[in-house]
Amino acid sequence: MNFKKSEIEKLHTAIMNEFRDKSSQLAQVESEASRSNSQSKTLHEEEESLIFQKQELKDKIQTLDQEKESKKEILEKLREKEQELISTSGTSIGQIKEYDDKLKVLSDKNQILTKEVNSLERQSDSLNRDLSDLVETETRLQKLLETFGFDANMETFDVEPIVQGLSVELNALNALNAKAPETYLEVSYGYRSMSTRKNSLEEERNSIVKFIEGIEKDKRQTFLNAFDVVDKEIRLIFNKMTGGNAWLELQNEDEIFTSGISYLIQFKNKPKRESTSISGGEKTLAAIVFVLALQKLKPSPFYLFDEVDAHLDAPNAEKLSNILEERSKESQFIMVSLKDSVVNKAKLIYGVYPKNGVSHVVTYKDKRMPSVKTS
Repeated sequence: MNFKKSEIEKLHTAIMNEFRDKSSQLAQVESEASRSNSQSKTLHEEEESLIFQKQELKDKIQTLDQEKESKKEILEKLREKEQELISTSGTSIGQIKEYDDKLKVLSDKNQILTKEVNSLERQSDSLNRDLSDLVETETRLQKLLETFGFDANMETFDVEPIVQGLSVELNALNALNAKAPETYLEVSYGYRSMSTRKNSLEEERNSIVKFIEGIEKDKRQTFLNAFDVVDKEIRLIFNKMTGGNAWLELQNEDEIFTSGISYLIQFKNKPKRESTSISGGEKTLAAIVFVLALQKLKPSPFYLFDEVDAHLDAPNAEKLSNILEERSKESQFIMVSLKDSVVNKAKLIYGVYPKNGVSHVVTYKDKRMPSVKTS
């Protein structure tokens, strides 16, 4: 009996323990369910927020696409304008020379006209002095005649009252200049003629000066446009080849035609220096960059380089070959080189080698084409 009771108590204890475990598990499950509901609510709110943000982003993307189209049209117009400026800059050097020739001719003409104007001014001053003397003489004679009753506004007068006085005056005079009126007329006419000529010369001189100023303005603008193109290309090409910087500077921006231009070089991790103060290899690199920049200003049909890469290391020679390959789309480059990186970029290669005291030439077309000709 006691044994059964003990078994029942053990069973009761096990059932109670299991009940407590199940109750604890139930509480845990309910807690997890509550957390899941809370998380579900939070996720739902985040989903709604994300949907709202998605719609805002769609609207913003649509607006940016519209702005992109308008900006794209503006960019295309600017590129067309850039190409137009680049295509017209090739004639800049010829225009500058033409303007210089015209300016020299006009300057010579201006000097001649200035001398002529100065001569006419001296003649005019002399005539003015002669005219002033004649006017004073005329005034003195007028007053003298008025003393004897002569009125300048009267066409006729009675000369009898003054004949006697004039006779006395005539006798008192030694030698009267009878040609004074004629001389006065000649001087007056010459004065008016010289004044007209002087005004005409001054107008012509002013027009020439204005034209010269216009030529100087066009000449300056043409030079600055060409300067900007070359400077831009130098910066771009030098940075591609070395990772450094190079640029042009006007020594005196107010007197660009009487001062010089400085070519400044700054290799990577080095201070800037003028092109005249760098090493031989660096000068070679700087000179190549300058030639390629000038090519952009006024392209030539072809260029001939004789071992310009001789002083360049392998990385710089490789960069030079890449730039020449890119530029070869517009011009032809004929280059003597011993660098593999440069030769590999060539579309047509001529190799020269001696055999039995005679030079032979081998031609490789399109780098890897099988056609080979030996002469």
